[in-house]
Amino acid sequence: MKKIILLLTVIIGITIVNSGFTTIPKHQLATKKVNKKAKFSTVNLTATNSTSDGVYVTLQNNTSGGSYSFFIPPNTPNGTVLGQIPESGDVYTVGLTSTGGAHNMWVYWEHKSNVTGLSVSGMAIGCQACAKIQIF
Repeated sequence: MKKIILLLTVIIGITIVNSGFTTIPKHQLATKKVNKKAKFSTVNLTATNSTSDGVYVTLQNNTSGGSYSFFIPPNTPNGTVLGQIPESGDVYTVGLTSTGGAHNMWVYWEHKSNVTGLSVSGMAIGCQACAKIQIF
């Protein structure tokens, strides 16, 4: 009889312990937060170069201080991806330098004709429609 009472006590004890620790009240489930890492979004920097000269590109991020360097090879087809930059409203200083003669150079909204270099400050080019360079 003592063994049966002891066995029943152990079973009841295990049941109480398991039911008390394995269920989470619904109000606590709704308040649990899942830590997710922020996804770093980027945009493609695209270029067109219809000349026989290459063009060096420097992007200096005036907001964070970071910089990027790219090279646009001669005769680069329209929409060629040079690399990626962060998608943001950060302000950049953009510099273009031809390896040869003077050309027409476009960066988003800035255009210069018959130049070997172009430097533009204050450009927010961190959007897909903005990050475009054209040399012709």
